[in-house]
Formats: sequence, C-alpha cells, structure tokens
Amino acid sequence: TDLLLTSPRLQFSDAQISAMVRWAKALHARDVPTLYAIKKMHQDLRRLVGDPTKKVVSPSGNIFYINDIGAAVAKDYTNPLTCFAMSNFSEDRGGYMSEAQHDFKMLRNGPEGIVTPSVRVEGKIF
Repeated sequence: TDLLLTSPRLQFSDAQISAMVRWAKALHARDVPTLYAIKKMHQDLRRLVGDPTKKVVSPSGNIFYINDIGAAVAKDYTNPLTCFAMSNFSEDRGGYMSEAQHDFKMLRNGPEGIVTPSVRVEGKIF
C-alpha cells in the first residue's frame, strides 16, 4: 500500500486515501493504519531520509522539480540490495552500449528530442 500511495505518478487526495482505509477495514484487514498514521509515517521518513526533490521556479514563473542525482546514486551504492547490480562503466555489447547515456553519443550525436537544453547560472535555471 505504501508503494502505491507514494508513487510519484499517482497522486491520491486525502479523501481517496481515507476511502481506501475504510475499504480495507470493511474487508476486515488486520493492522490497517489511519490516515493520520500514514501521513505521520511519510513525514517521519522524509525527516530521516530526506526529500530528494526540490521545487525550483524559473525567472519566467515556470515550476520545475529537480532531484539531487548525486545523493540518489550515493544511496544506491550504499544499499546492499542495489550496489552489486550497478555498472560503473558503459560496455560495448556488440552493436549497442549497455547504458542509455554516453559522453560522445549523447553530447554530439544524440537526438535533439531527448535532451532538454538548459543551463544553471548562479542558482537560476534557464
């Protein structure tokens, strides 16, 4: 349930979460948390782990959300379940590369529709 409620692609309102909690209780599920307990747990997790997503407003008023990639990769390397599956270098696998982004391929020959042109100057994104 936590995975469903914290999915970045699915945004549930408090009313929807309350309905799910009531539905679970109506089905006689055990240990169903309250809406307050769910929100408190998420708040405590953000305090302990941190929220990697930062809201940024451009000079023109557009809103962007930026993740700290370095922090995310550091967490992946310190996680014993994911660190062994990570590849530090791209590999030539006989006609294709093992990684999605490569210096030469993406910076010089990459399709223009994949990479959004932007630059950060003195903390502002253009």
